[in-house]
Amino acid sequence: MVGTGLQAHGGITAVIRSYLEVGLFEQWGVRYVSTYEGKGKLTQLRTIASALCRITGLLAARRVDVVHVHSASRGSFWRKSLVAALAFVFRVPYVFHLHSGEFPDFYAHGCGPLARAWVRLVLRRAARVVVVAPRWRADVLRIEPAARVAVVGNPVRVPPLLAPLRPERADGAATVLFLGRLHEKKGIFDLVRAMPAVLSVLPATTFVFAGDGETEAIRALATEQGVAHALRLPGWVDGAAKQQHLEQADLFVLPTYFEALGVALLEAMACGVPVIATPVGGIPDFIDDGVEALLVPPGPGTALAAAIVAALQDRALRSRLREQAFARVAREYAFDAVLGQLRAIYAELGVPLGPATVAPAAARTA
Repeated sequence: MVGTGLQAHGGITAVIRSYLEVGLFEQWGVRYVSTYEGKGKLTQLRTIASALCRITGLLAARRVDVVHVHSASRGSFWRKSLVAALAFVFRVPYVFHLHSGEFPDFYAHGCGPLARAWVRLVLRRAARVVVVAPRWRADVLRIEPAARVAVVGNPVRVPPLLAPLRPERADGAATVLFLGRLHEKKGIFDLVRAMPAVLSVLPATTFVFAGDGETEAIRALATEQGVAHALRLPGWVDGAAKQQHLEQADLFVLPTYFEALGVALLEAMACGVPVIATPVGGIPDFIDDGVEALLVPPGPGTALAAAIVAALQDRALRSRLREQAFARVAREYAFDAVLGQLRAIYAELGVPLGPATVAPAAARTA
């Protein structure tokens, strides 16, 4: 299996770490190779060179039954396409697992004619192209009609029971949480611009943006909008720190312009945090507006602030949304369901594996 380093930030890392935490690597005999560590250019060159050498050695020694490549867009795709080429040369089937909601835009606007031909070739030669949401299947087939596409959602650890709804505080205080990359395409600046309208109605609200990226620009905009006092920027969080933020949140907001299938969004739903999101990418495949979450159009406007105020003022609405969201995540994105889909793909490729036993939370690896 090939992907990003376990200390890197982003959705692919979150998925890979979740596989590791539940014991999948040991049970299925997975050898994991990182092609990206998220550090400087020199380190990155060493990382990709080392990864390609290691993969070549494993393939040449006939110690690999299938190569499972986790890829995003742009640089991630170019790196992983080299791995796909190696697998093809050694006649080992490869699964090309796409995680990026930007992939169609990358193909249409980030590639010239030769690069597009290479993208199509990589997708066409794959034993399976895995996408994380049903609507991405059509996007891949528009790029390469001969691609053999399967849909496998991102797995999330779902507790046995839905956590109780956070009690309302006497002072009216509430916490709105964002988790992920802090950049414009995630709608984070739209969320800052929505803060004044929310605070004019609910002045005790705190906004927590946990992630990395354009933090200084966000601080500057918050100061300009007069809302810096209500903003917290703890940086990127993982593991216990992320769980703590989710447990302390009254509302999770993801006003993104693109999304494949947000891991943080699924985690919020599994933790029983009511959600507001945008109907982009794979989000409408598992969220119906007003059922599992409130959906608002991406971009500037009054809809985002209005939805935040409506949710924070209506405890019954929050309770209903979180109950429906928890039920859907437990049904469709729990580890047992997702790993069963992966196992079926491997079996079709001649690599039969036994059912994976998901390790209990107490036994997880940090």
